[in-house]
Amino acid sequence: MLDLVAELGGSLDLHEVLGHAYGLLSQLVPADHGALCVSRPEGHAVYDWAVAEMPERFFQGYAEMVPHDFVRIAVAERPNEVLRDTEMLSRASMERSFLYNHCRDIGMQLEHVMAVMLRDDPSWHGGLILYRDKRIAFSDHEREILQKLSRHFTNAVKNCRLFGSMAQRASLLDGVLAGIGHEAIVFNASGAEVARTSSAEKMLRAWFKPTELDPGGLPTQLADRVTWMVKDPYTPREPYWRGGALADLKVSIQRLPGGVGASFVMLLEEVPQLVPIPLPWLRILSSAEIKVAERVCWDNALIASELSITELTVKKHFSRIFDKLGIPNRAALIHMAWRQR
Repeated sequence: MLDLVAELGGSLDLHEVLGHAYGLLSQLVPADHGALCVSRPEGHAVYDWAVAEMPERFFQGYAEMVPHDFVRIAVAERPNEVLRDTEMLSRASMERSFLYNHCRDIGMQLEHVMAVMLRDDPSWHGGLILYRDKRIAFSDHEREILQKLSRHFTNAVKNCRLFGSMAQRASLLDGVLAGIGHEAIVFNASGAEVARTSSAEKMLRAWFKPTELDPGGLPTQLADRVTWMVKDPYTPREPYWRGGALADLKVSIQRLPGGVGASFVMLLEEVPQLVPIPLPWLRILSSAEIKVAERVCWDNALIASELSITELTVKKHFSRIFDKLGIPNRAALIHMAWRQR
């Protein structure tokens, strides 16, 4: 039992954990067939079969058999409680059941069953089912063993699902933010980290010394902002800026609308430094055009966001800047600005 419990906490891969654990479980509670499944997001009748030590035909069209599965019906009414077939229905009713006769049709001589529905929250449930082909009933001791182990199976499934969910969120963050050069760290309402993009830690280490990082891997300056956000999430915060040789680091915190398990996100963005505007240009360009020209190294979307204008307005400003200065494009603007500074 100790080896089995250790195995259940030995990985965060659902199939690996349950597969290894089932081998040890079969030594404690021998059975001819067994299955371990977890409901998938598509619905409670759609399962991920992590262990399927049964004829393949049993699982073909299982969704249609769900209403006739007396095992599933019984354990669903008493989740997290191990039940034997005698506690599910009478022997006569069992032998008349669709499941009993279906098993015989596929060469599985079902005689006794012991099962438990694993449930930790309403969003998922799992099933652990053991079958015997001979008239050897599961004993009280075997039922007690499985009952003791059921909470460990439940915790293993929960941990694997949480890890998978975090990995999925991080992957989505990477996909959404990669195209605009952002990294992100997501926090829940209490300030605990929920997920981060794959290169967020690399960016932090590039901009902050190891001595500036707290045990959670955040610089003190940013950890303080997380604390402020937890205390007062509705007050807008000015971005945090940190200067570099060729670019500046901009860190902003935003609330997430209606997020379950997540409350706000910290966005990390490397912003190219402003181009110095030569003195003669200050007499030629308008104040709005100067602000756009200073940000010539930025992309139009970032300029528009920073100056609270549209990307179309940014393009129009650049067109007028080029006309006024007699410069053909942005590369020439950057070159001439540094030469005349």
